[in-house]
Amino acid sequence: MTPALFALALAVAAPAAKDPPRKDPPTVVGEWVGETAEAGGMPRPAPPGGAAMEFTADGKAVIREGAKPPRTGVYTADPKRAPAEIDLTWSAGGQDVALVGNYKVEGDILTLCLSVGGKRPAKFESPAGSDCMLMTFKRAKPKKE
Repeated sequence: MTPALFALALAVAAPAAKDPPRKDPPTVVGEWVGETAEAGGMPRPAPPGGAAMEFTADGKAVIREGAKPPRTGVYTADPKRAPAEIDLTWSAGGQDVALVGNYKVEGDILTLCLSVGGKRPAKFESPAGSDCMLMTFKRAKPKKE
């Protein structure tokens, strides 16, 4: 067998290179502590006692703002979209408030850009006069038992 024919036989018989395993997109599931917030282009101060959000794997969401009672709601997320999309519904004052938006998770930082007006934000920004809220959260440290 000639060297060229031998090399061709080896190439044909060799197993195909495997694709690297697919990495799951980052998830919002977990507890997050508020870092920054902006609404309509204006910085929003953190409430006394801070703010936090929790997203559960079964689609429930809880927001805590300082000493106020926690508010609960539901969410759906589509991490396969670009950018990843999230829809939240909260009960506030006996009415449901629907928010649509985008999110990104980079390491331990969650960035949410939400709109109250029903139109999903095009960018991760909160322009002056808009109904967009831009918030960043840091993943909460696990609680020690």
